[in-house]
Amino acid sequence: MPINTGGLITGTLEHLRRPLARNIRQGQNVLVLSDTEHDPRVWQAVMTILADLKAEAALALFSRRPADYYDPPPTICEAMLKSDVNVLIASTGMLHCAANMKAMAAGVPCLCLDGGMQLEWLQSGAITEDIRQMAVRKHYVAKDVFGEGAKICRVTSRYGADFTYNVEGKIWTPPLPSAEFDPYKIVNYGTEDNRKGTRLTTYLYPTGELNVAPNDGTGNGKLVIDLTMHHLGRLNSPIELTIKDGRINQIDGGADARILRDFLETYGDENAYMCPAEASVGVNAKAVVRGCQREDKNIIGAMHFGLGTNIDVGGTIMSNIHMDGVILEPTLYVDGEKRIEHGRFLVPIEG
Repeated sequence: MPINTGGLITGTLEHLRRPLARNIRQGQNVLVLSDTEHDPRVWQAVMTILADLKAEAALALFSRRPADYYDPPPTICEAMLKSDVNVLIASTGMLHCAANMKAMAAGVPCLCLDGGMQLEWLQSGAITEDIRQMAVRKHYVAKDVFGEGAKICRVTSRYGADFTYNVEGKIWTPPLPSAEFDPYKIVNYGTEDNRKGTRLTTYLYPTGELNVAPNDGTGNGKLVIDLTMHHLGRLNSPIELTIKDGRINQIDGGADARILRDFLETYGDENAYMCPAEASVGVNAKAVVRGCQREDKNIIGAMHFGLGTNIDVGGTIMSNIHMDGVILEPTLYVDGEKRIEHGRFLVPIEG
């Protein structure tokens, strides 16, 4: 089991500390989950911050999971249910994994910065964005880019994407931030963000997206992922997904397409090919291209589309996996009206 030994902890820990200090109290039991391929400086810094907060913190370090949203080892799954707060820092995504879903359902929230973020990436870029302003953008993207009466979305791109899906009854409009808005508080997305059907009680960082779970079985056309994808990281060549009635039936492209085909055959199940399980618009103006999902999918004007599980974001699909693929500069039409052109909003979203 190789261990990433990382390097020195340098630079500010200000952005890493704020959500921990806001949500974790002295004496609370906190379980920090990471794996041996993640930058160890991140969990070391988090454990140092938790010690300063006088929390009862424990580190669960395990071998990298074979795929995003696979559970940690069984003993750790049990420990997650007995913690007061779980902190997810694995190199694979764990927010949507069954163990974390069970923990959140049992009332144990999580702080999520999984997906392979290096320490330096938690000191600049997306994590430094004004969280209040992102909340404003999310409101206006929902209200004015889509609208609660939205039905058919069409996405095209320079790489040949031409893809439609149905969001009728699925658009949720998060509230504008009030004077009491707390930018670092763990959020119950169902009760506090006007989102029906979600099971998330978490604080995501970095963050910056408005996402929906489109109506199952409505995706049709060619979806071309051109920037980043779970498991693959920064793509060397676009991946073309041919989708019929919400299911991927062909994956074309170069080496990255081959890797995705093999990955889904090895670790996926029947529902892993369901797409779009999620459709999201980025609203973080400080996010930059890292080749890492946790940051790239939040780039303002970018869109990402999920495969597999969406039961935690208001959908009905349960799968072994959930994978996001990012289109950097999409063009989006909502009921025939162009609302985003090559990654630039055509309607005001700044409030």
